[in-house]
Amino acid sequence: MAFIKVQKLVRDGNKITSGSASIVDTRYVPGDKYHAKHSVIERLGKVLYLSDNRREGIFLSPTRGLIAYNVDQDLFSEVTKDDPRIKDKITSKAPLIHTVFGDLYLLLKFLEKQGLYPILRSVFSKKSDYERLLGHILHGVLKDGSKIHCDDFLRKSCASYLFTDVSIDSFKSDVKFYTAMGSDEARMNFFRSLVKYMRTLSPNFGKGCYVDSTPLPNDLRNNPFNALCSHGVAAVSVQMRLVLVLDEESGIPVWYDIIPGNVLDLSTTMNVLNDVAVSLGVEIKSLILDAGYVTKELLNVFNLNSEKKLIGRMPAKKGFPHKQLYWDCKNLMNRGKYEFVLNEHTYFGYQKEISVFGLQEYAYIYVDRENALRGFRQYLENNEDEFESLKDKDKDWLSVKYGYFVLLSNRSLSPRDLLREYFERTNIEYVFKTGKEYLGLLPISKWTDATVRGKILHDIIDTIIVLMLRKQYDSTGFSLSEIFGRCQSLMCFNNGERICVESPNKQTKRFYSLFGLDVPATVSVTALKNMIGDM
Repeated sequence: MAFIKVQKLVRDGNKITSGSASIVDTRYVPGDKYHAKHSVIERLGKVLYLSDNRREGIFLSPTRGLIAYNVDQDLFSEVTKDDPRIKDKITSKAPLIHTVFGDLYLLLKFLEKQGLYPILRSVFSKKSDYERLLGHILHGVLKDGSKIHCDDFLRKSCASYLFTDVSIDSFKSDVKFYTAMGSDEARMNFFRSLVKYMRTLSPNFGKGCYVDSTPLPNDLRNNPFNALCSHGVAAVSVQMRLVLVLDEESGIPVWYDIIPGNVLDLSTTMNVLNDVAVSLGVEIKSLILDAGYVTKELLNVFNLNSEKKLIGRMPAKKGFPHKQLYWDCKNLMNRGKYEFVLNEHTYFGYQKEISVFGLQEYAYIYVDRENALRGFRQYLENNEDEFESLKDKDKDWLSVKYGYFVLLSNRSLSPRDLLREYFERTNIEYVFKTGKEYLGLLPISKWTDATVRGKILHDIIDTIIVLMLRKQYDSTGFSLSEIFGRCQSLMCFNNGERICVESPNKQTKRFYSLFGLDVPATVSVTALKNMIGDM
């Protein structure tokens, strides 16, 4: 629940002589101190009038000027200087317009530390296009799920001091930006620069990768990639698919592509492999794939004689001996020597060399004991009569069915080590979730092929930055939303030559220190433009 938090309020009788206020939100957090957390939504500035219940007031806001606010209605309203509630409290001198500094400067310094400005600068040759790209990235990473439009976000932020070749008003329309981002040249420029830079940090960047896809349902008309499909969603929908290639070691996207929603086959994987080889000089030496990509044709490429590594989940259909392997190993499943614990689950695991479509591969047969028992219990509760009528061998199968799965690989490892490698594939689901939930990859509210492609490239770039940020602060126990949200309380104003920064609170200082930074008292506008490579 939101409330108006007032600080250092001083009264002279019934008149308010000084004091400041902010809109603060309270949310219930079990187990936290006082079982609640407060976060500043917006600084209201100087208090000119405050109702007795402190639910309504008039304020001299650093960003909105003279304004009235009602917390119960969550409503700002205009107020005139001659309002009887604030008579004789407004001077004729216009107040300095303050802008948000803390979150934006922290992100700008992080991008500098990560060496990302030259990579972003390489996407477009024109300075104005680069400024537009940077503005959208700042908005995309810092808006934190809010619906604020890009121009409004930049106007209330010190980002408004950075741009010389584009106006803030021009950010009202993003069609031109996303159209430019939708070109193959923009995508190639970004990933070539990214791979080149990342290999200076890790020479093996991009050589071991996960490949997976996620559905992108949408209502776009005449989109050549749209198809009716039910893969990855609860019901049949019109969708296209985003295929993502993720570096095994760093978890950073190396490449992405868009494919028709109903295509999941060898061509998907091989086209991606060929694209990154030809376009980026990246030779992918390992793949960890979901069952949808494992086919006879794929095994022809990734078999025991191949130098490339493959781990894939065996499909239950398409001619694979999925259930037959259960019968082959059934008598081993009660022997303790094949049991191990991983991620707090107990597994049966057994490696068996098999011939699939005339090709030699290793099959790794697993039973997740916890999932098997849970699924079996639910089945018995709902199908007791049916279970009693089954043959004994079918009852045995049901006791493991809900935890049974098979992995195929051309590598010989212990079942435990191979399963651990396969589970690392969950990193790519984390990337998908970041793009969709934090950055708003969905819904795709664009209406042409070029703008759809441009939005996805922009969201992938934002995702890479967020992943790097999370790697930096994950061990601190703070979320990205909390760090940037609290740092928004730090304001500044521009006196023409320098950005003058207000005194930070303890929390802001603490968050800056997590990134090895001090809060500056002033910042040169010229130095800030030089830092982002805009001069």
